[in-house]
Amino acid sequence: MSTSIDVVRRAYEAFKAGDAEALIAVADPDIEFGTSAAAPGGTYRGHTGVRRYLKELEVAFGDRWEAEIERIADAGAERVILIARISGVGKAGEPLELRLGHVWELRQGKLLRGTVYLDPHEALEAVEATAR
Repeated sequence: MSTSIDVVRRAYEAFKAGDAEALIAVADPDIEFGTSAAAPGGTYRGHTGVRRYLKELEVAFGDRWEAEIERIADAGAERVILIARISGVGKAGEPLELRLGHVWELRQGKLLRGTVYLDPHEALEAVEATAR
């Protein structure tokens, strides 16, 4: 397994545990990730953004959700694609069932930029388009 894949896998485990400090440990200070159903607050920047994102998830869903990595692979130099299934129940009782694609760019072995796709096929297409 590549170092980049290991970093993204550790980040995902920290995300699932709601562990901001473990996520920050693998995040570049300039980390940026953004808007989707999985990132309801718009664009998140820096370590402060990581903390805000996890807090917003906790407010919206508490611990009533699960996340499972379906696929993870290198997508070029310091890029990783991850396909995940997220399910659970929001605090208001609404069901949550998402299958997402994430493309992560890393800098010096740390998460730098994350793009979330509500359709995993779009994530695959984005990776393929930049590989040409």
